[in-house]
Amino acid sequence: MASSNVKDTLGELDKQSFTALLSKLIGESKFVQNNPPDLIPEEDRIAKHVLDSLLPFSTTTGGGPLVLRHVSFFENRGNVIVEYPGSVPGKILSFVGMHMDVVTADPSDWVCFLLRPRH
Repeated sequence: MASSNVKDTLGELDKQSFTALLSKLIGESKFVQNNPPDLIPEEDRIAKHVLDSLLPFSTTTGGGPLVLRHVSFFENRGNVIVEYPGSVPGKILSFVGMHMDVVTADPSDWVCFLLRPRH
């Protein structure tokens, strides 16, 4: 009998692999800054890491139920679509998620706060 529980199907969140993915995404930050016309983000760099991390859970590898798609309307500016097929035909659950670009920030505009321990 197939499990209908996502956690049972995909397993626990693995802290080590999550941290590794997050490190890769942070490493791409200089390439995904969005401040036209000088800085045009290359979201495909982020999409590649996300797709690579989900591939073991995809129908492509036979490792899971996820249907993964990389779509792009402009060069280097792609998006990732992840489908988790349901068990009821004709029923759809939709989730629109993350941005893969970042807005530049001027460090001189930042305000720093020192947090003091409470007594």
